[in-house]
Amino acid sequence: MFERNRVDNANDPTVAIEIGLADGTTITGRAALGKGKPLHRLLDGDEKFVFVECFEGEAQFIAKSDIKSVKVIPTQRARALTLSLPDAASFDPHRLLGVTKGVPWDDVRAAYHRMTKLYHPDKFESVDLPDEVRAYLVAMTKEINTAFRTLRSAASGGRAA
Repeated sequence: MFERNRVDNANDPTVAIEIGLADGTTITGRAALGKGKPLHRLLDGDEKFVFVECFEGEAQFIAKSDIKSVKVIPTQRARALTLSLPDAASFDPHRLLGVTKGVPWDDVRAAYHRMTKLYHPDKFESVDLPDEVRAYLVAMTKEINTAFRTLRSAASGGRAA
């Protein structure tokens, strides 16, 4: 009746699996488990098919009666982003904003706005990001703001602008 889209299942966890079929072929992909469902519940449920988003090729429904084996493919966790905090001696506001020394103030301001739009955490508010990525965005926003304030202060001769 109504077609469900990906947003409906956005919070459902998925698992990477390798399915061995009765004809000897193997399919690898991701299967949605549903909230709070372990893998065996997916296979033991009343549904006659399992939906798999294949890693290679198109997504497909696989008849449970054709499944001979299921193996969970271990996935590697993303490495934690390391936030290296620069010391004051190595902090280069020009490099951070992507401008060269001596450029007009309007170019500095344009670079600041471009970088702010790129890294600001509010841009990704509706996206479920890992905590490490959110921390990186906050740290980059702080560095961008510091670089801009430093250059603004230098441009105004040290007076508050």
